[in-house]
Amino acid sequence: MDGDMTKISVALRKPLLGVAMFCCLSEFGYAEVYTAPSESAPSQTQQTQTNSAAPLTAPDLKSGEVTGAPPVSWNDTYIGYRYGSDFHYPGVPDKVAQNIGYLTTTGGFRFGSYAFNVDYLVSNSANPEAGGPSSGGAQEVYSVGRIELSAGKILGRPVGIGIIRDVGLTGGFEFGTKNDAYGERARMLVFGPTIEFALPRGFLNLTAGLRTESNHNGITGVDVRFNTAWHIESSWLFPFRVGPLPLVLRGFASLTGPKGKDGFGVETTTEFLTRVSLLADLGSFAGHPRAVYAGVGYEYWHHMYGTPTSETVGTITSVPMLMAEIHF
Repeated sequence: MDGDMTKISVALRKPLLGVAMFCCLSEFGYAEVYTAPSESAPSQTQQTQTNSAAPLTAPDLKSGEVTGAPPVSWNDTYIGYRYGSDFHYPGVPDKVAQNIGYLTTTGGFRFGSYAFNVDYLVSNSANPEAGGPSSGGAQEVYSVGRIELSAGKILGRPVGIGIIRDVGLTGGFEFGTKNDAYGERARMLVFGPTIEFALPRGFLNLTAGLRTESNHNGITGVDVRFNTAWHIESSWLFPFRVGPLPLVLRGFASLTGPKGKDGFGVETTTEFLTRVSLLADLGSFAGHPRAVYAGVGYEYWHHMYGTPTSETVGTITSVPMLMAEIHF
């Protein structure tokens, strides 16, 4: 994505909602997706076999809190909601409130791990549909997927050394569409090596590679194919307790280099996006630990879509959020 968003191309809310619930599941652009965990078991009932190697892992509210031999195959699927009232978009002078629902599935398989997520974002009239504020707020569907191949799993033995637990290769995608005047049709591919750091509990990983991107600019009426850019992303999860309350600090960060000119002919610059959340395990008080979470989050996006701050307003987002999740 690239450029000034002031309005939105016409699209119906029901079709978008349908896509959000049934399309191939986001990242590192909008949605909160992480390098898929495959090291620790989500629960005893879901373990199928164990692996003595330490495969690639990532923040997962179930697997991150459990110690012991990691399973080869497992899954954690959950739905979530977050709300913030101070989002910004390039070219939009006012702050934007958004209700965001998301569906995530993440887990491990014989040769690695996976994570897929889809966000359904509904803005207020400050970020309107293509017809203008009278048409209501814009809706957006943004999906992210990542698949990692773990060296430890493939070789069947530990490959880490020192602070590095495992290494692997990550490939993934990001797809998005939005019914504003800009008419986003984001298509991105990500590929690069990943390292997993050794932690007693939780996860910390880092991927450094390349990202390709194409998009549509409905304002100028052009399709844009950006230059391939360098891309770094990291995700983490740290479980801890405050008295009887189990908490999880979870987040991700991504850094993408300049990718050439956008649909307005503006040279893009390096963009940085991070989102962190502090979630409390409320289900543990009702006898269902690691099932229901609620808490707060924070998102910071600098040079959104690679748009320089000198070109237009709204290229920096700094927004606190309320969040809740139900894990199945």
